Amino acid sequence: MTLFGWIIVSIVSVVVVVFGVRFTSDIIWNRKLGKFQKSQSVVVPKIPRLYWVKRSYGLILSSLVLVTTVASGAFAIPNMLDGRVLLNATPVGSKDRLEQLIADTSSGNWWSDFFNGGMMEDEVLAPEVDTAAGDATTRDYIGTNVQVEGVDEADIVKTDGYTIYYATRYYNEVRILDINDDGTVDPQANLDLGDMYTDALYLTDTQLIVIGYVYTSIPYTYQDGVDYYGWAYTSYSGAVYVYNRETMELEYKLETDSNFYQHRLVTDPISGKSALYLVSSKSLYTDELRPEYSETQDGNTVTSYLGYDSIFYFDDVPVYSMTVVTGISLDTYEMTSQAFLGNVSEIYASTDAIYTVDNYSSYTLNTWESHVQIVKYALDVDHASITYVGQKELTGYVGDQYWMDEYDGYFRIVTSSWNPIHNDLYILEEDDETDELNLVGSITDGLGNLNESVKSVRFDGDTGYVVTFEQHDPLYTIDLSDPNHPVITSAIEEPGYSTYLHIWDDDNHVIGFGFSADDNGFATGLKISAYDTTQELPLEDYQLNNQDEEGVYSYSYSEASYNPKALMVSPDKGIIAFPIMSWRSTQVSTYEWEYDYVSQYLVFYIDFSADQIISDPIVISHNPSAYYVGIDRGVYINNIIYTLSYNELVSFDLDSKSILETIVFQTYFDENPGLIYVD
Repeated sequence: MTLFGWIIVSIVSVVVVVFGVRFTSDIIWNRKLGKFQKSQSVVVPKIPRLYWVKRSYGLILSSLVLVTTVASGAFAIPNMLDGRVLLNATPVGSKDRLEQLIADTSSGNWWSDFFNGGMMEDEVLAPEVDTAAGDATTRDYIGTNVQVEGVDEADIVKTDGYTIYYATRYYNEVRILDINDDGTVDPQANLDLGDMYTDALYLTDTQLIVIGYVYTSIPYTYQDGVDYYGWAYTSYSGAVYVYNRETMELEYKLETDSNFYQHRLVTDPISGKSALYLVSSKSLYTDELRPEYSETQDGNTVTSYLGYDSIFYFDDVPVYSMTVVTGISLDTYEMTSQAFLGNVSEIYASTDAIYTVDNYSSYTLNTWESHVQIVKYALDVDHASITYVGQKELTGYVGDQYWMDEYDGYFRIVTSSWNPIHNDLYILEEDDETDELNLVGSITDGLGNLNESVKSVRFDGDTGYVVTFEQHDPLYTIDLSDPNHPVITSAIEEPGYSTYLHIWDDDNHVIGFGFSADDNGFATGLKISAYDTTQELPLEDYQLNNQDEEGVYSYSYSEASYNPKALMVSPDKGIIAFPIMSWRSTQVSTYEWEYDYVSQYLVFYIDFSADQIISDPIVISHNPSAYYVGIDRGVYINNIIYTLSYNELVSFDLDSKSILETIVFQTYFDENPGLIYVD
């Protein structure tokens, strides 16, 4: 209770005591008087009950005031966290309380996860390492396409210019490929991960970090305890393995009981220290409700649990899982963690904070309404710590991480709603005293024509870009220099839409990657567009046709359309490149068709000063296959493109415009040929 509360309660308590003493004194003296009158044979009329009721008014009223004041908690000390008053979040505090919260929400809105999973995955501006002047040993390479400088994102391919690490998805090994001085490849022994199956990689100067899962097969059992023959279910735990790059020995291992949703490797720009931050989702339908961690280092394994005081909940927010945010120091392997009851759909990370968003919906007045809950955590990279800061609920949903951005202390976010379709931009600011994210500015009108939903967003300092689409693609430019009054300054319309935008330079030039479309709004193929955002029309676009020069029907697909990390982008080198996978069908007779998969990697040069801004592509092809196996990534090292698929590596020399080398990998299917059907 606050000091002011104690003063009020003390005063009311004194009043209660005074009235209580007076009332008690009246009763005692009236009894003594009655005995005296009886001893003197004095007949006195009986005192009416109403008299005592009136005499008790003061005691009753003051007691009610005291009880109400204490019970209401009006002067109670609010929950505090690092000096902030928690108006939204409340610590769970105990196992009983956590079980009760889960029980209260278990029959909630099953529709809340409808929008979860996002429309697009990860996107970002790639950090590049250029050749240092006078240092002939430093190699020039293009890194992973990431959103925020200083915040690395995991991918299935990582390189430092000297070695390529390639984690073919969902297998328990990492390919290690050394790059010789002449550009040729020297394959090393694959890194065997044992029971861990890969999802993505991080790379530091000294460490290879593998993110994945450890699966355990658990047989079903009858009630009498006998195994149910032939059937089992699979449980898995999120896992982080950290290897020393020089010795390739396992230095640190973490296994959790949570499913990793996303993660970031954040480097402090001043100290240079790095920390790995994991955002995971834990099931609430397990015997142990606390997040569990099993850490192995120097041969010793320690199991720990997150305390109930570090788990928070929010009123009126659907609860179907627990979101856990964990920080690991890559210097000391110390770990910190916090969690809240709620889901995660997308995340945004800067060097100072992580924002999680949960897309959920509610049903009121016979209408489904979409909502997004934003939760902010402050980061201390030097200590790998995380601290809950605040939350905000808005209307609409968030499609991917690029719909969010943090700049100059402000968090900018674009949302889109259904039924009816409506698009908004909000600007939020952290409250210094409470766990509120305060709304300081917004655009709630004019962002998209009728029935146009958001397809892509990109922020660049004081400028924002938003693409909406139904039949045409308005690319909106938004002035964000005044956070309290953001303004739409221009719009460019064209058929189709961009799923990804990349800021090319400081001269208002933007590259868009997405789909062309017909008059009915149906996608007709992949396209690249070049924009000057001060103009009314695109400067140029390049469309990939669905038929080749021989008229053979082909459907082209690219992972880059929803995962920008599949894009290789470098404005400094004037390059944008990505893999495409074509499913081709050729009619060889009246009733007979032949099918095959063709995987290619397209490299475009971009030059806004040239007559043809978007060059014709350089095409790097892998061998056609009767089964689906596409090029996953391309890597640029010293003007050579290395393209990687599960089956092979093909390198291409950009100077000579020719294939440098082809390396065929030994695969699981080579060892188990009966598993693949070949027509």
